[in-house]
Amino acid sequence: MKKYLTIFALFLTSITLISWGFKGHKTVASIADRHLKPEAKAAVKDLLGNESIQDVSTWADEVRSQAEYKNTGNWHFINLPLGLSRGQLKDSVENLKEENLFQAYNDMIAQIKDPNLSKAKKAVALKFIIHLIGDAHQPMHISRAEDKGGNTIQVQFMGKGTNLHTLWDSKLIDYQNLTIEQMAENDSVSKRQIRKWQRAKPLQWIYESYQISSQIYANTPSGSILGEDYYKTNIGIANQRMEMAGIRLAGVLNKLFKHGVSYAKEN
Repeated sequence: MKKYLTIFALFLTSITLISWGFKGHKTVASIADRHLKPEAKAAVKDLLGNESIQDVSTWADEVRSQAEYKNTGNWHFINLPLGLSRGQLKDSVENLKEENLFQAYNDMIAQIKDPNLSKAKKAVALKFIIHLIGDAHQPMHISRAEDKGGNTIQVQFMGKGTNLHTLWDSKLIDYQNLTIEQMAENDSVSKRQIRKWQRAKPLQWIYESYQISSQIYANTPSGSILGEDYYKTNIGIANQRMEMAGIRLAGVLNKLFKHGVSYAKEN
């Protein structure tokens, strides 16, 4: 029993290190679900069956230990040096040789659009899209290779040791002590703001996260002791990034599935 508990603990740790965290991704998906149009809801239902976008929002993290998906680890982030202008970031991201979040997202969008792919393959692509849009909005997923996205930068938050990546994945969010439903219900942006957010392209999402992570690095050096002031200063940023991710996820799915979904019939 002890052996299985240890394995389970390691599994949970691996998920924590690579994503918004369970609560963050579920919140992003819950917000998106509130903004899906009927055609998109029907297409999602067609592809996912009895699973909702909330159900599958953490799937891309959960399958990374499976042989079939071991190559997807780099899909969850982009490593960039500090100090890039918007134009330099665009050039850097578009010319990255290693697999990364931007490339993976574009590949999954192309798979959804390909009428020759099977329903099963499109369902997998949809699951990745749901997850990767969330990751693109988590600032520490657009960060530096040398500290593994903040994972090697040790800090204290509310008297407990953690690292900079985990702090932004889950610790700030958890400290609110709100449920996923409560966080999703806080979605109250205007229609004008929704249209503005949804017009932004993926490189804009990435640049926003890059700008925020640059400030996080500047304001949170290794060894920082962080408390209420840090929480109050930054929780609004974390919440807005989740809200933007949810609104934009809905926009992507509404556009992708405006005319439903088509796929190759399996023999």
